[in-house]
Amino acid sequence: MTHITLALDLEGVLITNAISQLPRPGLKSFLEQSETLFDRSNMCIFTTVNEMRFRTIADRLVADGYAPDWFATIRYIDWVGEHKDLRFVREDIDKVIIVDDYPPYIKQTQRHRLVQVKQYLEPYTHADPDMKDRELDQVIEKLKTVISG
Repeated sequence: MTHITLALDLEGVLITNAISQLPRPGLKSFLEQSETLFDRSNMCIFTTVNEMRFRTIADRLVADGYAPDWFATIRYIDWVGEHKDLRFVREDIDKVIIVDDYPPYIKQTQRHRLVQVKQYLEPYTHADPDMKDRELDQVIEKLKTVISG
């Protein structure tokens, strides 16, 4: 485990969006592996979705078996402003990693702390999302590299 805090975006990263709420393939495994690397006390959600809505989504993901039980109570970051300022997560931003799909939301001077993920979108056909998506597996490998180096 590491002393680094892992901040996770919700929409486009862990799920499609707050409306369709389709979990990204491998979500539960990703969260469990992240907990092993960081410890759940060093993990948080950093999203534009308000906390009440996030908690509803998290409860549903847990109830449906897409997320571990602790995900429903994960630390939520309240923030204000135009950008996600990592100082809301932790004063020392060099001890924060954020996983996000939209770099413009991250403060320009803090983007070196970003592990970017390809946005997860619901197909326009309204069919099930592409179950071949392995982006979260790739993110775990990137996180292992970041914390070991």
